[in-house]
Formats: sequence, C-alpha cells, structure tokens
Amino acid sequence: MKDLSDGWITGPYENIFPAIAVFEVNATVSRMHREKKKILREYYVLDKNSRIYPIDQELISKCTEIVIEDGFSSLRGADLIFACIAYLEDAFLVTKDKGFSAVSSQIRVIDLNMSMHSANYHDQINDHTSEP
Repeated sequence: MKDLSDGWITGPYENIFPAIAVFEVNATVSRMHREKKKILREYYVLDKNSRIYPIDQELISKCTEIVIEDGFSSLRGADLIFACIAYLEDAFLVTKDKGFSAVSSQIRVIDLNMSMHSANYHDQINDHTSEP
C-alpha cells in the first residue's frame, strides 16, 4: 500500500477495498503473527483516497452476467468479488495472486510478483493507460 500511495500516481485516484478485504487483511496479519513473522498489527486500510465497497444485493445484481463469463467462472470465493468490482469500476486489480491471469483480458490486473525488488508495476500501468 505504501508504495502504491507514495505520490507517483498523478492526479486523483481511489483505492477500492471490497468489504471482505478488511477481514482478509486481519486474517493475514493474524496468521503472520502466529508464524512469528514481523508485521505491524496497526495498519490503515482507509485514507482520504480509499473507500470500502459494499458487498450487497446491488453488487450481486450487477454481477449476475459477469460471473459466468470466461475467466470469471474459474475464480474462487473472494477473488471473484475482487474481479467483478474491478470490472464494474473499470479499476486496476492489484494482486500477487497469479489466478487473476484468467481474467486479465477483461480487467486490468497489476501483478506485483514482478515488482518484488523494484516497482515494475509502473510499466504495467503505463501500458494500460496508453491503450486507445
């Protein structure tokens, strides 16, 4: 999150967090603590550029056709929620999960696995923004 909000993005932007992500982050932090890995318990999902995206009847209704499309139908659980929201909001889906390659032709996926040591995702974003 810090690197994605360090000022390199020009103009207004918004981080969209599906409501379930708050629980997933908590679960990940707890698991890392159990495994004796260093990670701060205190983190801030919401800031002035962030919003929690409700998972409700309205979202379900908007996604009824999307979930059966090629690629989307192969996603599991919360991954399907994340992909549907990225599709509906025409947003980048930022992830380290390789499973989203199944929908990379329908949504803009930023794979952070290529950026473990340097911010290579900048190139991925520039590639997407230069498309007609």
